[in-house]
Amino acid sequence: MSHPHSDASLSERIAASQTKSSPTSHLNRAKVLALRAEIRQALDDGWSVLAIYKTLLDEERVNFSYQAFRRHVNGLLLGKAKARKRPSHTTTITQTTQPASTATGFTFNPQAKKEDLI
Repeated sequence: MSHPHSDASLSERIAASQTKSSPTSHLNRAKVLALRAEIRQALDDGWSVLAIYKTLLDEERVNFSYQAFRRHVNGLLLGKAKARKRPSHTTTITQTTQPASTATGFTFNPQAKKEDLI
């Protein structure tokens, strides 16, 4: 018993089903997932994300903004997670918790520790 979409991968079939009834963001993600093998190959061949996007847009295989395409490619193919902004007070707290006298860099200690030699 074969499935009518047996040539497509499970991911491609899921992406196709998501495109039928999903909000726009999920629809765009599904399209990038369905095209990921081709996008990965183009990236490996040295093409920019913009060149890939323009070609897919011209071929009417994507119909959303470059920013959305880049975000999905970065997250799904390049492993670049969406950077979350930290509240500004976190940075201030981090800076004030470090002792002022802490030296950065290497400090030579002429006395060797036994733990370090083992």
